[in-house]
Amino acid sequence: MSFFQMNIIWNGSENVLSRKGILSIFILLSLALFLYLLTSSIAPHNGNDDEETVLFLGNEKIAPIIYKENGVAKGLVVDIAKGLGDKTGYRVVVNAIDWNAAQEMVLSEEADALLQINPSPEREKLYDFSDELLESQFAIFVESGSNIKNLNDLKHKAVGVEKNGYPYYMLQEYDEINIVTIPDWETAFKMLQSDALDALVVDRWIGEYELARSKIKGIVIADEPIRTLYSRIAVKKGNNELLDLINKGLKEMNQDGTMANIIKAWHGQRVVYLTRSSIRNISLYIIIGFLLLILLISLYWVNRFRKLSKKLELEADEKTEKLSETNELLRQANAELEKISMIDGLTNISNRRCFDMFLDRAWKMSMREKLPLALIMIDIDRFKLYNDTYGHLAGDECLKRVAQVVKNTVKKSGDFVARFGGEEFVVLLHNTNEEDAAIVAATIRYKVEELDISHERLNSVVTVSLGVAARIPNKDMTLDSLISAADGALYHSKQGGRNRVTRASSIVRIL
Repeated sequence: MSFFQMNIIWNGSENVLSRKGILSIFILLSLALFLYLLTSSIAPHNGNDDEETVLFLGNEKIAPIIYKENGVAKGLVVDIAKGLGDKTGYRVVVNAIDWNAAQEMVLSEEADALLQINPSPEREKLYDFSDELLESQFAIFVESGSNIKNLNDLKHKAVGVEKNGYPYYMLQEYDEINIVTIPDWETAFKMLQSDALDALVVDRWIGEYELARSKIKGIVIADEPIRTLYSRIAVKKGNNELLDLINKGLKEMNQDGTMANIIKAWHGQRVVYLTRSSIRNISLYIIIGFLLLILLISLYWVNRFRKLSKKLELEADEKTEKLSETNELLRQANAELEKISMIDGLTNISNRRCFDMFLDRAWKMSMREKLPLALIMIDIDRFKLYNDTYGHLAGDECLKRVAQVVKNTVKKSGDFVARFGGEEFVVLLHNTNEEDAAIVAATIRYKVEELDISHERLNSVVTVSLGVAARIPNKDMTLDSLISAADGALYHSKQGGRNRVTRASSIVRIL
């Protein structure tokens, strides 16, 4: 018996492996390896050559937001851009390149849009920006034991930032900070470790990624971010058609949960994907060796149970598909339920629960940024008498019309309108002092009166009373103080004759 015709005895059965059989096994394994490497390096393209192409560019140095691997752009915003392509029907191409070159290419119309860019006064002269994309927490990275805790501690310090990144422009507002542009983040962290820099300012996610990737020790993050913004997608100024298309796609992705799923997936991979390439290669060699061993031992069983495996595989696929469909229906139902729980069913604006959550976030943001936060409380005058006179259906219609007036009057991004309860509404105005908030309130009062909703019992029309208050939050204040001040001003308006605006500090009446 020759080496290539050895007999394998298994449970009393004899199987013969010929030279041709073993050669066939190695050929099949080689083919499988080739297909694996081929499919892992080729990005799928869903679409046809007739689709219009949109070229997005991103900064190749801000992994995991966007980076380049084997010449292919990858990262969180790359997946978002591809999602935009699915929503808009456009073929999306994403390249990760030098950030300065990317900005120049969009301005010269060699590319269409920039991914992951934060607005600044300088940039707003050149670009138009989309709706919010991702939250950016710009944090201070320092050596462990450093006394640098916040922005004020950076005075007279050497602070590393990326050239033409948002922190580069942000820190130029502070003359006493010594700004140092860095070549790349790994070098920057090594400079920080060797005391060539006192601090680094970078998006927290990007900094944490680099520390995990480079395994540099002894670096910590200051307690609070120095600024929290929402990044955007930028197009050349005046390219309104593309900007509208991008905003439409972002809105759909936020509404159907696509955006949340992409962000969740990348949060779950923050460290694992750092070494995915090396893990894949090592795993591949282990799998090949293991498969060779298993094939030699279990050739008999593979042949015997082939039909059974096929049947089980089909059943598993069917169950998996049904489970996936069920999970998707459940996700959609939960998303719709969450949305419904935040909306007032009658007026179709936000309800009290949504207001409480938004106020808490707005208060904390205003405290961090040291900006004023204004609250307007609105009450429909003698609404019970109106309800008793015309009935609840007419009363509901009155509430809807007043709510629509308030909503249409408050249009600035970041402002908020909600039904507070009964015939009361609230308006929250970000970065607005009491005087400017009183002007908004006066406009609402005038427009409600202009609705000309008859109130015969009063020989007049339906009107509203309004109370206005504003605060610059600090640690010694509570958000209840803002509500109490606005509520007290509203009470003053009602006591003073109704159909008027009262400020917490003074009274403004617009005739």
